Amino acid sequence: MRRFLFIFFILCFFANCSFASEKVFVHPIDRQESECKAKAADITAWSKCTYTAQRAWNNEVEKYYSLLYKKLSGDAKTNLFENQKYWTMYKNYEIKLLNSLQDKDNETKEKLIYRTEQKRDLIKNRAESLRMYYIQTFPDDDKEKIQVNSEYNPDNIIMHYLRYIGF
Repeated sequence: MRRFLFIFFILCFFANCSFASEKVFVHPIDRQESECKAKAADITAWSKCTYTAQRAWNNEVEKYYSLLYKKLSGDAKTNLFENQKYWTMYKNYEIKLLNSLQDKDNETKEKLIYRTEQKRDLIKNRAESLRMYYIQTFPDDDKEKIQVNSEYNPDNIIMHYLRYIGF
């Protein structure tokens, strides 16, 4: 029984160490949006926060697209241009669809929130994809470094002790 309690406390200690050392990267745009939403008094102010974040993410898309376009050459540059052109068409049609789903007679806060978040997420996902393409293609660029979380993963230790006690 003592051995079991000792192992249990060791496992709890390692689990707490791993959770305490885990740092999650939060993009500044997301942080600003969260702070703005926390201060928002009503749904209109809340929506403005999301629209502001949407515009900021759109600027991120343009930033990473232009960075990639300047550094790529040949087929990669052509493919990026075509991809961005078709993504822009997709984005415009998706936003048009979301706007057409608006029911002015039965508009609820939940529907408005859903549509604004969908529009923001559409652009945010593209910005994050372009950023990762840029970071992976040009890892030596000093302007952008990927943030790697130095997480301690205690899974191997936990599995070892679980096998030791007979699980």
